[in-house]
Amino acid sequence: MLDSQVLVRDTDFSRLALTWEQLAQLMGEQGDATTPAKLRQLAEKTRRAELNIAFCGHFSAGKSTMINTLLGVSLLPSNPIPTSANVVKIRGGEKAARVYTMNGDVVTFDPDTEMEKLKQFAVDGDTVESVEVSYPGTLLDEHSSLLDTPGIDSTDAAHKIATESALHLADVVIYMMDYNHVQAEENFNFTKTLKDRGKPVYLVVNMIDKHIDFELDFESYKESVEEAFATWNIHPDGIFYTSLAEPDHPENQYVELKQKLLSLIAGREELVAKSVRSAAEHLIEEHVQAVKASHAQTRQELENKLDSLNVADVDSRDAHAVAAALEQAQAIMQSLGNRAAEARAQMEKELGVLLDNARLTYYSTSEAAASYLESRKPGFKMGFLFAGKKTEEERQRREEALLAEFREKVAGNLDFHFKELMSKQLQAYELRDEDYHARVHATEIVITGEFLAKHIKDGAASREYVMNYCTDVASAIKLEYRRAGLAFIEEVIARLATNMQAESASQQERLDVLREMAAVHGQLASFTASEENIRERLQAIMREGEQES
Repeated sequence: MLDSQVLVRDTDFSRLALTWEQLAQLMGEQGDATTPAKLRQLAEKTRRAELNIAFCGHFSAGKSTMINTLLGVSLLPSNPIPTSANVVKIRGGEKAARVYTMNGDVVTFDPDTEMEKLKQFAVDGDTVESVEVSYPGTLLDEHSSLLDTPGIDSTDAAHKIATESALHLADVVIYMMDYNHVQAEENFNFTKTLKDRGKPVYLVVNMIDKHIDFELDFESYKESVEEAFATWNIHPDGIFYTSLAEPDHPENQYVELKQKLLSLIAGREELVAKSVRSAAEHLIEEHVQAVKASHAQTRQELENKLDSLNVADVDSRDAHAVAAALEQAQAIMQSLGNRAAEARAQMEKELGVLLDNARLTYYSTSEAAASYLESRKPGFKMGFLFAGKKTEEERQRREEALLAEFREKVAGNLDFHFKELMSKQLQAYELRDEDYHARVHATEIVITGEFLAKHIKDGAASREYVMNYCTDVASAIKLEYRRAGLAFIEEVIARLATNMQAESASQQERLDVLREMAAVHGQLASFTASEENIRERLQAIMREGEQES
């Protein structure tokens, strides 16, 4: 934080005023009809480096009488009713009294001879916008003013609005209370609001002549006042106990109060430099709230829409929960879309691994194949007598031997595992079909003599030739199993697609609702982002203006 003396010395009030006007223009462009006017008022006050000391409090606390007494001249009505519907500003300088009306007219009066007329205007909140009086010879100069605000406890809402709307122009607040009403909750609420806004606040407990000492000594009364405000976490900049009815009251601090005001006026520039910055910050926040209010109806409609959207296990108002559920639903839909292709690829891969690893030829197979191939050569002949019959019988025997060899190896190394694999495919995808299982187990790849014969090729009956023949037969057998396996895989895929169609419809419905929820949250987030962007932009302009000043 800058040292206060440096702050005063380096403050260019004219430059700050231009900054407030720039902020007001931007706010007006964003549709704010209230805050820009306050900023322009703040700019006018800043340009003059004018100190405003606002007197606030209950209408019966004696604000007007106190101001008249401090000034040494009766400029304000002091009837015990909530008279002032407007904020009345009193400053030093040449004698003048002006009433600014709602339609832009300015009515002038002589403060010495026509104050009764002025007082009538001061209570007319419907046509009067503001009242200003300047008067020489008081504790005020032309750069310092006292503001008399309407009573905060008035039943007239316009009175409260007038008080609150003037607070951005107040550099210091003198909060006055009747001796008997110090601990009214309204006092605590209002003064806490002022302190939260960074305003210097001095409490004045007026009419202490009502105190009866034998009921409670005055020191104990003062302690009770301080403790009451401390309980609300309110720490005023000072507390004064006054009596105008009994100036000689031993506890009367009227003189100290007046000295404090003179001290504040003497330190005008330092107070103003701090105050206008604080006021501008508050008005920026007030503008952001106005922007939020302009979004309120649409925001409520969007929130109502969220309430009308329902998805199991998802809180529609929770943006993070909706986003997480949407991501999950999208992943499920994508998974469903890929499931059939992934299932097919997985089953074909498992079938391929089974077939590749199934060993169908051994040494015994090669020996049987060599014998079989020899019997198929042209010129193969057995014996001399009855050679034709013997040759055919031998050929048949050798064929049966090779068939038995392959059938044994297929049964032990392929067929059993094939049927086990095909049977479990349905279970892997939580499908049930007894007929499918029966057909899998009824699968039979028949190896016949014709099957063996059609793989014979011309060539020398070498060991290599025999091995190639065995490989060709084994590959042909596996090919038949592959065809059968692919047919079963197609059945599983068809069943899976049917189930997925129903699941996809349900998931799509859930996904559509979640997308709608997410879109609504996106709109709500855009409002929040735009409000924050407005705040950041205005604060950046303010910082830039402060640096240049």
